[in-house]
Amino acid sequence: MGLTTLRVFAAENTSGGRVDEDVLVEDLGGGRWRLVASPGLVLGVAAGDVIELDAERRVRPVSRGGNVAIHVFAPPEHADELTASMNALGGVLDGRSPGLTVFTVPASAGFPAIEQVLRRLVEAHPSAEWFYGNVYDDDGVTPLRWWES
Repeated sequence: MGLTTLRVFAAENTSGGRVDEDVLVEDLGGGRWRLVASPGLVLGVAAGDVIELDAERRVRPVSRGGNVAIHVFAPPEHADELTASMNALGGVLDGRSPGLTVFTVPASAGFPAIEQVLRRLVEAHPSAEWFYGNVYDDDGVTPLRWWES
């Protein structure tokens, strides 16, 4: 059906205002879209996931694409050091804004392999930080476990 961008709810800012993100999707019809790239602000989903939107334009995953979204907070030149290693795991660089780089890596690469790459970055650049964008529930602690099914 074609690629398009979709404006979706990402979060509330500190004053309670709405923050939206435009995400790249493939329109599947029937109110469903497949994420083409992992979002930088919307948590809980990654490239390849099929999503629906609720009345407030909040994302709800319908099916998982088997990918892990990784958000890296570091200067672009430091995050660039990850690209070859992420590619070796089957991953891709999905997007970048100042200080944030988003990668998508197949979950089949394994969390230990992904974390080894990210650990090397933090060892080389202690100010760098990273987190999984779609591995934990909204509490940031409880694993979603979608990769186990």
